[in-house]
Amino acid sequence: MPHLDTISRWLTATTGRTLDQHAADPVPAAAHLPDAAANLRHLRTELLLAVDALRTLLINEDDLHGSTSTVAGPVETIRELAREYRYARNWIDTLIGDEARAAYAQANPGRSVRRRYVNPGDTVLVVLPHTDSCRRQSLAGHATHVKVGTSDARLRPPGSVNPLRLSHADAGIYRDPTEDRLYILQATADEGDHSH
Repeated sequence: MPHLDTISRWLTATTGRTLDQHAADPVPAAAHLPDAAANLRHLRTELLLAVDALRTLLINEDDLHGSTSTVAGPVETIRELAREYRYARNWIDTLIGDEARAAYAQANPGRSVRRRYVNPGDTVLVVLPHTDSCRRQSLAGHATHVKVGTSDARLRPPGSVNPLRLSHADAGIYRDPTEDRLYILQATADEGDHSH
């Protein structure tokens, strides 16, 4: 079911950059924002569903016909999800407040990027994001061909005979929450990078 992506709108309003623009920034905190937003989005949905289930249980008076654990179980689930949600929100706040991210954003306009939708099995050219993992492996910022999988991507690093698997987030592959489709980012023609 398509829905408005409230997390993306909130982050754009808060930082002045879209999640796609953050993903293109060469700063780890910015590169991690799309994945952190996906995690927060997921937990927020789970929390909403758990609260709705408890509300429905109370409206249907199931709590009056069952044992006391009828309410206690869903309340414990909500408590656990709320704790995970708080951690996810704190992580986003840390990324937003990162001094290097903020300084880069202030000094550089958000890059113009466009989405190209991809499917598992496709081999595509991506510019690997500046996530901590890509930086540790000296892959960040390099244009490389990756084979898209359902939850990760395969690539062959330069000079290596062994393929490497990267998570979607580390391979520059993102999921559109409203379309539930995978996409990569490409610079738009006005920047002249990797466009055709």
